[in-house]
Amino acid sequence: MDILFENRYIVDLHMLRSFARGASFSQKFFFRFSIVGMAVCTMALLYCLVFFPGSWDLTVSPAVSFLLCLALFFFPSLTARIVYRNTQKLHGGIIPETVVQFSNDEISMAEGTLSVRFQYRQITKIRETRNLYVLMLGKDSGIILEKNSFTIGNFEAFRSFILEKCPSQKK
Repeated sequence: MDILFENRYIVDLHMLRSFARGASFSQKFFFRFSIVGMAVCTMALLYCLVFFPGSWDLTVSPAVSFLLCLALFFFPSLTARIVYRNTQKLHGGIIPETVVQFSNDEISMAEGTLSVRFQYRQITKIRETRNLYVLMLGKDSGIILEKNSFTIGNFEAFRSFILEKCPSQKK
């Protein structure tokens, strides 16, 4: 198995937050929904305060809705922390280096003592954030690659390669 591309990194909270907010479908939905929800709730709260002064029972619903949307805003960060802590527990309190290798036939990923292999046909979507390139394997799981962490090959050549291997997948 000839390795055509290799990406090495140590996962951190910033990377997991970027994945949650930019690549994971449900996390991205929560984040966007919360921003819109907070804006709508703020307008509703202001409307109640201006047009119904002193009527506190009318302001409870928009205020509670705002707080729920605020909680949804922090949901991706909370998820990233949980994943980070679970990774630490899985590897005895440390975060090992993740190595993702690409050959003509398959993708292999190793993190500490764990390793897994994927076929290119398992990739359902390709997502890109400012610093990450994510090969999605489902709605909320994927192979994270740091754009500037290629030790074999480079990102631009890899992008062409992966689009060739997965022509039906769009960003």
